[in-house]
Amino acid sequence: MKRLFTAFAFGALFCLPTIVSGQERSESTIPAEYESVVSTVQRVVSLLSDVTQRHAADPISDQILSISDRLTMSGPVTGGFRVDSASDADLIRILRDVQRELESISRSLERRGEDDLADRMNDVLEDLDKAIAEAGDDVRIRRSSKDKYEISSRKNKVRITTTDDDWWDSDDEWTEDEDKSDRGRWKRDWKPRRVSVPHGNATFAGEFTQRWPYREYGLYRNIPAVRYNRVEGFFLGIQRDPLEWDRNDRGRIYGQVGYGFGMEDWRYEIGAETRFGSRERNNNFDVKIGGSYHLNTSTNDVWKSSWAENSAAAFFFEHDFFDYYQTEGWSAYLVSRITPYAQLSVGYRADQYSSMVKTASWSLFGNNDFRPNPGINEGDMRSMVFALEGGKVKSFNDKPSGAAFRLEAEVGQGMGGDFDFSRYVGDVRSYTQLTKDTGLSLRLRGGFTEGTVPLQKAFTIGGVGSVRSYNQNVFLGSRMLLANAELALYEPEILNGILNDLAILGLFDAGWTNSGGNNSFSFDDVIPAAGFGIAFDDRAFRLEVAWPLKDMGTGMDPAIWLRIAPTF
Repeated sequence: MKRLFTAFAFGALFCLPTIVSGQERSESTIPAEYESVVSTVQRVVSLLSDVTQRHAADPISDQILSISDRLTMSGPVTGGFRVDSASDADLIRILRDVQRELESISRSLERRGEDDLADRMNDVLEDLDKAIAEAGDDVRIRRSSKDKYEISSRKNKVRITTTDDDWWDSDDEWTEDEDKSDRGRWKRDWKPRRVSVPHGNATFAGEFTQRWPYREYGLYRNIPAVRYNRVEGFFLGIQRDPLEWDRNDRGRIYGQVGYGFGMEDWRYEIGAETRFGSRERNNNFDVKIGGSYHLNTSTNDVWKSSWAENSAAAFFFEHDFFDYYQTEGWSAYLVSRITPYAQLSVGYRADQYSSMVKTASWSLFGNNDFRPNPGINEGDMRSMVFALEGGKVKSFNDKPSGAAFRLEAEVGQGMGGDFDFSRYVGDVRSYTQLTKDTGLSLRLRGGFTEGTVPLQKAFTIGGVGSVRSYNQNVFLGSRMLLANAELALYEPEILNGILNDLAILGLFDAGWTNSGGNNSFSFDDVIPAAGFGIAFDDRAFRLEVAWPLKDMGTGMDPAIWLRIAPTF
């Protein structure tokens, strides 16, 4: 019944531009200034129809019914907007309310991975915002109390009450109007809500989400509270994440505590952060400072795979892609969001490094033979860490487009401690849609060190996440270059109707380290691999087959991997 009513409301909304007949007015039409609004609303209706078909028995459908009621105003029977019963400001208010609900639906679709519908929703919302701005460019808003606002134009005045402080664009400018009767009131110029606020299903620099293509962070050793690996065994704990830019929190205590059943020991971290930006949502510039003390397991290999994938591979198939060491110490840092597309981090670390040994041998389908965990150079390490990351990637979990970069420097020279070295890493990624159903993803990563580099700060490549088909982390050096290319054919016609949400992948990897003692790059020393893959569920669930293109003493047999995370 709900679905039938929604369809009925949609049918009525398609009649928006028609004449509304009535006894009070012999001729009543949509005002000319709202023609662009009506056109855009028709696009909204078409899109909501698609969403409803996919989510008939779902809370999203309830939101759509609410939107239908608002748009039809007096019910489907009237044929849409009733100008004789709604003032200009009333109409703008209703459309703004609708806009907020559509944004909520868009975010719900993103969380479910339906990026195609979310993309369409965001495009329509931008057009709706511009249309509303054109129709109501003389509108003023005044905040009369904590949760009351007044919308006024040359002809109308409307008072509304709300507890939602984010229903306007926080980047609009407030000005004080010297009004003797009101002892000075605050007003703001109406601007398009969505012009300066980046959102939608694109991800931005520094977000603590799996949709941001970088899993590593310069100042956060982000490690989940539940994991399985060969040095800790099964680890069970609880955690609280640091502050995120898109939340209203101004301060937070964060950290983690848990127990490793294989190593029979506790791990923990306790930290605190505070932000200096406005309490209202600020999508441009913001700064936070923080610090933490920790005794935890660390790795330099998070860029190769996700923690979830690594734990699953270790638990089921006895493949642990990371190499580990223990750090105990403290850090202090400052993180600045320069723009929504760039983030700068600066921090100081003081850590005691210790080796960790293999303590786990069990896996569900393995033969009790995890590879050994390599030892490190133990000692006291003091260093400054600098990280700059930026970019924008759209639809990362589906058909990604955009670009991102990350630069990190760890300077230990002249900082005291037992190690005198510096380490530099750069990573650039590009995602391009060649056609509607074809995409090309590229990654170029490199790094080098200065001074006497300890083993735990050297670079390793080979295997999952770097150069497929070779042994995991088998090539080590103080300098490294890596290139990866992935050509994706989305939903090929030959399988249309048989397998949906499928992509066929062409894969190519090439890597180099100075493991042979020669610091000069040479193409003769490059280690290449190529293969193909099949991806399901928005690129996340993948079957990859890759062949080594050079015999490095391990033969030329292909490697076959079942993965639950894209390489980059």
